Amino acid sequence: MIRIPRWPMATTALLLGLMHAGLGIYWSSSYRNQIVGTVAVIFYVGVLSSTMLAFKGLHMPAWQGLLNLLAATLLPRVIEAQVDPHFYGTYATWYVGGLAVLLGATALRGQLHFAWGGLLIATAEIILWEGLENLLRSGWVGMVLLVVIGHAANLGMKRSESDIDRANQASSEAAVNARRVAVALETQSKTFDEWVPNIQNLLRRVIAQKGKLSEEDRREALLLEAQLSDEVMGGDILDKRVSRAVRQARLRGVEVYLMDDGVLATLQTVELAEVRQKIVDVINEQRSGKVTVRAAFGNRWRVSIIAFERGSKIANVDWKF
Repeated sequence: MIRIPRWPMATTALLLGLMHAGLGIYWSSSYRNQIVGTVAVIFYVGVLSSTMLAFKGLHMPAWQGLLNLLAATLLPRVIEAQVDPHFYGTYATWYVGGLAVLLGATALRGQLHFAWGGLLIATAEIILWEGLENLLRSGWVGMVLLVVIGHAANLGMKRSESDIDRANQASSEAAVNARRVAVALETQSKTFDEWVPNIQNLLRRVIAQKGKLSEEDRREALLLEAQLSDEVMGGDILDKRVSRAVRQARLRGVEVYLMDDGVLATLQTVELAEVRQKIVDVINEQRSGKVTVRAAFGNRWRVSIIAFERGSKIANVDWKF
């Protein structure tokens, strides 16, 4: 959200509106009933003050917009009845300028329908009382311009807020992706350091046996290759229980593939534990065939586990979380 100091702008607009209220007090002495004019000014100042000074943020509630619409309906009817026709075109009809400020602020603070509704009602009443020939002399053009300016400013603020939100979201995603890459590099480096001794031992046996590995060593080499692949591709799928279950399954002849694209990093600890337990349960139950565990973006689910028994084209397990 865009943060703009509201008090300087609100105070300036309030003073502009109060100028018209002052004109109303001055000209009320020329009205048929001065008390009516004074009450109208007091009502206007109350509505104006709440519009300018109340409510946090740019947007004001709908009930305030409705109150402003009511002011645009009542003020012309009340004041025009007190003005002699020869005062048309003077500040005796101060309410036109006053409503310009009020309705412009109404549009700026997000109640666009009430602002334009108030403008249409006030316009109709000016024409009804003073006639079409006095419309331009009444200050009506200024009222239209202020509502248009308020409307345009409101749309500009909303668009700017939307652009800023998108920029912040893109920045957050970039930070998350950068962190994910850093974690992946750190994990790969740690994995390499941990597996170096195992690889060295296997290479020593290969050299010692001149490349003629026993069945046990060959199986161990294949398991080592698969475990290295798990460490690189498995991401947060892996923990000690999952790794142990995968190793036992491979010793039974089950093919196991683990792929995490970084989705599981977004899960809560409880959710991640639930997913891993489900993975362990499925792998432990599989006696032959293949198990694929995939955590990828772009799906309605975060994790899928699919298992096929050897020779079957129908999955015996198809679980999505």
